[in-house]
Amino acid sequence: MYMFLAITMLMTQNSRHTIEEHWSTEPLLKSDIFSTLMPRNRYCTILGMLHFSQSGPRREGDSILKKNSDVVNHARQKYQESFIPYEKICIDESIVPFKGRLSIKQYLPKKRNRFGIKLFVLCDVRTGIILDFIIYCGLQTEITRFADLGVSGSVVATLIERFYGTNRKLYIDNWYSSPKLSFFLKHHDIHTCGTVNKHRSGMPKFRKLKKGEKEAKYSDPMMALKWCDKKNIHMLTTIHKDEMGPSDKIDRSTGLPIMKPECVIDYTKNMGTVDTADMMISNVQCLRKTIKWYKKLFFHLIDMHLLNSFFMYKLLNANLPERKLRLKIFQLSVIRQIIQKYGGQSASERTIVRSAPDHPTRKLPGNAAAHMPNYIPNGKKLRCKFCSSRGVRKITRFMCNVCKVALCVAPCSQLYHGATHLY
Repeated sequence: MYMFLAITMLMTQNSRHTIEEHWSTEPLLKSDIFSTLMPRNRYCTILGMLHFSQSGPRREGDSILKKNSDVVNHARQKYQESFIPYEKICIDESIVPFKGRLSIKQYLPKKRNRFGIKLFVLCDVRTGIILDFIIYCGLQTEITRFADLGVSGSVVATLIERFYGTNRKLYIDNWYSSPKLSFFLKHHDIHTCGTVNKHRSGMPKFRKLKKGEKEAKYSDPMMALKWCDKKNIHMLTTIHKDEMGPSDKIDRSTGLPIMKPECVIDYTKNMGTVDTADMMISNVQCLRKTIKWYKKLFFHLIDMHLLNSFFMYKLLNANLPERKLRLKIFQLSVIRQIIQKYGGQSASERTIVRSAPDHPTRKLPGNAAAHMPNYIPNGKKLRCKFCSSRGVRKITRFMCNVCKVALCVAPCSQLYHGATHLY
């Protein structure tokens, strides 16, 4: 099963239109590493038989997440146990792309993938680490319901419950924010800041403002603020006062920073964590077309696990150069280690096909994963051996640690080792 997951993640580094193309014998598409690790039919059989529950068909009254409940609960438990967040946390919506028929499918017009399964995600602002999540299932959504807070407020209260009494700062958008929720969380020593719908129950009335003007109203412990920029913005906070501060934007006419309310600046700075996570996952996601929704949800959880592992790795290795702290490189390292640990003899003893004889190629000895390119130590740059053999001078930062030669990542590394699209 580990090899199945490694191959699935490896597919994100080798884009193809169909799964079967990864095992193609067509010279222009051939990628020997997949057939080396696992036969195509075996992979497709595992994918087809993949399920996460021993129970039978869903009966009336059962949760729609019955097929994934064990996996989802395990993931949430691990997220809650693995990391204690810093002071600032945020809640936002994420989406698992899916356009098939599904009763809980949602439409989020502001997201890159607008259709799919909606998740409410709690993140640590400083590191980006996912702390918890809830899958939206309509009336069957598993939350602690508070009559005064409504569904959106109950989602926040459920996600944040274990942090009561810790004086943390929570950032939320206008779907969640309300005076009742802010008062409720302040009572539990959670400070909030977020945009708010002006029609929410308990919101005060504001006068009409000109561009650049603001108006604030207080009701201890909250401040409601209206600020007119390109459009009217309503904020609700238990953290800030009615003060202005310099933003990152510069006024072209004066050359000075544009002044904005401090609550707006703070909210803008701290609220984009979930969207950043979605953007990073989209570059390495294991999702496949035309598979069932519960399998897509499972692979999305794998992507979330990978992202959390990457953020924790960055946290523990803050002194590494920035070029070594990229998600794709981290994913490749994870794949390599899984193959080395679980590949066994069947993976290492298979023959790697040589390329055309007019290239200085060699058959990969042992495990193919060991020959994947790594950075040259100490940030050095060397001439590519394969390019030099063809009379071309090219400098590279990568090398094969097994063969001890410097090679360009593509296509020289593949051609030198005799396997096109090895990784």
